[in-house]
Amino acid sequence: MKIIYISLLFLFTFTLNASDQFRLYKFKSGLIYYDVNTSSFDSNLNSNVQGVARLVFDNWGAKELKEEEVSEVQEGDFNTTNSRHTMTLADHGTIYTVDYSEKKIYKTRDRDLDLAISEKLDLSDESIKSLINLGAQKIGKEKIAGYECDIWQYDDQEVCMYKGIPLKIVIKNAGFISEKKAVQVKFNQPVPENSFSLPKFPIITDSDYSGNKAASVRTQDYIESIKELKNQMQKKGINLEDGNLSVTPELEKDIINALGKRYLEKQKRYLPELLKALETAKACIAKAGSKQAALKCIAPVKEINDKLGDATKEYDLENFNEMKRMKVLQSLEKEIKDTKITADCVSKSDKTTDVIICTEGRLNPQESTTTIQNSLNDTNNSN
Repeated sequence: MKIIYISLLFLFTFTLNASDQFRLYKFKSGLIYYDVNTSSFDSNLNSNVQGVARLVFDNWGAKELKEEEVSEVQEGDFNTTNSRHTMTLADHGTIYTVDYSEKKIYKTRDRDLDLAISEKLDLSDESIKSLINLGAQKIGKEKIAGYECDIWQYDDQEVCMYKGIPLKIVIKNAGFISEKKAVQVKFNQPVPENSFSLPKFPIITDSDYSGNKAASVRTQDYIESIKELKNQMQKKGINLEDGNLSVTPELEKDIINALGKRYLEKQKRYLPELLKALETAKACIAKAGSKQAALKCIAPVKEINDKLGDATKEYDLENFNEMKRMKVLQSLEKEIKDTKITADCVSKSDKTTDVIICTEGRLNPQESTTTIQNSLNDTNNSN
């Protein structure tokens, strides 16, 4: 049982102008192929990395694949060669991360991307804005793969950007130089579907993946909560996109309460039902004789969690036996205890901050509400 979970990445970009559709790039499609070269050296070891990388996107970036494959040769006391292969596919909010060492693909959901796509945000200028925020300076131009790009410099890095897309990235410091340079660039041309193909590895789906009903509800609540926050802040004349904004303790509370209002209302309605369902499930599991029977015991709990937008714990019910029964019963007992604590705090609170204070230290660390507070503090410190 958790109080609230909200990422704050988009709190300060949500007021971006909406376009006719979501845009991560200024082009509908793109295929960029890079050469990758890195050299490092000291008195004991020389290292050279060579390889290739590619960026492929379609539908203005709603579908995007990034891949890099390099080999590293180290020369010194022990000569070694290591290979590294990475690949990530973002497909309209679904994220696939390929782990070539484990030969697995991890599937999860990016709720910030869901929000951006839902609100049809134009993020095509964000990469340049990020460089400016880092203090980067435009120092010249260069023609790469047929396109003239602007060279931005900050610290020990230079990035050559063409309409928000990096065509060359160079990092130089003592004993180290790295370059990633585009060698072939195509924009607004048909992208073959096999350009987004993933290796034939098993796919491991994250429990928070919004292909299930609870996570879909949670995503929609997330979007609606940020809309409400935006409206409330506008009424108070506060621009969350202002880089000089100081998040005072009072503003922090206002943000938390605006984000938590929708979920708190749901908790008041459904937690009493959830508590009864958990207690009933516990009695049912104690008598269950098979996986199918155990799943029926849990079904009413899942139904209420789906309405709340909370994930229901997945139990190992294969070859259901006494040991597995005891593990499920212990888990349910813990959830009943935490739900009682939360339900009691929710019943006598009108604001999420009051629930936070009431439950703080009484639930498991992973179920605490400090995620939001820490994120807000990080944001405040960065301003």
